Amino acid sequence: MSDFLVEEDGITDEEHQYLLMQMFFRGPMDKVREELRAVLDTIDVDQSVQSLPVWDIGCGRGELLEILNEAGFNAVGIDTSALMIRKLNELNLEARHGDAIDELRMAPDNSLCGITAFHVIEHMPFGTVTELLRLSYQKLAPGGFLLLETPNPFCFESLSFFYTDQTHVRPIQPYQLAFAVETTGFTDTRLHFTAPVPASRKQDTHNWMRLYQNHGIVAKKPLASASTLKKAA
Repeated sequence: MSDFLVEEDGITDEEHQYLLMQMFFRGPMDKVREELRAVLDTIDVDQSVQSLPVWDIGCGRGELLEILNEAGFNAVGIDTSALMIRKLNELNLEARHGDAIDELRMAPDNSLCGITAFHVIEHMPFGTVTELLRLSYQKLAPGGFLLLETPNPFCFESLSFFYTDQTHVRPIQPYQLAFAVETTGFTDTRLHFTAPVPASRKQDTHNWMRLYQNHGIVAKKPLASASTLKKAA
């Protein structure tokens, strides 16, 4: 993926700098793909929605877009970086430049199979996170899935590097995220943890949760959502 480092006209210096930072701190793309594939393999998608698009919000370098396409989904990336989008389009990945909240507001209700956002919500004020969850619930078809991941603040290794990214706003705890997801209306919620701390850098701890640098959640919009039941009544 060295092509990502080629200079492009019409792209801001800040975008180039941010991409370089991602290449340095996010880790090798092959390793990230392996972690993403393991998480995606645990998701059981209802056949009634499988043909609908899956939106990968903040698609970045495109690792998850590639994995979603491998799994047979109709994956579409959305990112605020014009540089990222240009690179992904050159790799024949479907992605467009835009703001996640604005794009979701314009999407038809019940039109998506899935919404994914890996290392995105920590860049948002918490009020924007709750708006993202509300819109995701509204735009997902009944039976559709939500998949999120973010740095784990219970892990010293992760928290110590959190503000290396100057665009990070605040860390979000696993139970805080689960509460926000479930009170939005999602069901079948399941936490997951990735990127175990290397053995050479582990701190003594009796809490296994602190041994993973990332945490995430998988949840579904119920097949019989509240709005569907109300219309049927």
